[in-house]
Amino acid sequence: MHEKSGNTRLLPWVPTIVGVLALIGFTAVTIGRLAPGHSAPRTLPPPEPAFTLPGTISGPPAPVSLVPASSATSPAGPAVPAEAAEVTRATTRATASAPAVIRPPARPTAAPASVTGEYRILDSFDDSFIGQVLVINRTSRPQDWVVTLTYPGNLRTSWLESLPQPTLVRRGQTYTWTSSVPLAAGANGQLRFHFDRAGGPDTPSSCAVNGSNCA
Repeated sequence: MHEKSGNTRLLPWVPTIVGVLALIGFTAVTIGRLAPGHSAPRTLPPPEPAFTLPGTISGPPAPVSLVPASSATSPAGPAVPAEAAEVTRATTRATASAPAVIRPPARPTAAPASVTGEYRILDSFDDSFIGQVLVINRTSRPQDWVVTLTYPGNLRTSWLESLPQPTLVRRGQTYTWTSSVPLAAGANGQLRFHFDRAGGPDTPSSCAVNGSNCA
């Protein structure tokens, strides 16, 4: 009977004790979670996808260049008006169809004469004179030669000093001497002639060796 009375007195405190114990347990769990090194990693929910307009690409915006694009790097140049493009095409067709300009070939430079002649008077008389054409071979090999001389006076005689005599042909007042043997390389020949004076100077109106005028 005494034991039953004691249990009856404890019954009103049971809820209070249970509540205190629950509070102590909740406090202990909370302290354990907040303690350093014992808290579990907290996972954040994934971010929602960015809102994009149709036809655009999501992501960070591309950087904007403040330097104007050059023609070398830009994919396409400014639009060309149709009139300008047609003028360009017409110019290109006209240039392609234009006839090529043909320039005449440059005249070759005359090569120096291989055999030359020098004219001079050796002796002069009252009615005649003796003249000479010095024929000079300026090359490194033997050369043939032709002396052409025009004078109105009569030719008395002509000869080549110390060399085989040339062939003489007369046509009016023009006399032509042609070598019978080539003149040696670097050598010279003295062609002399005795003319009657014709009342003028003791010089021929023309003198040439292998087509080049005598000096």
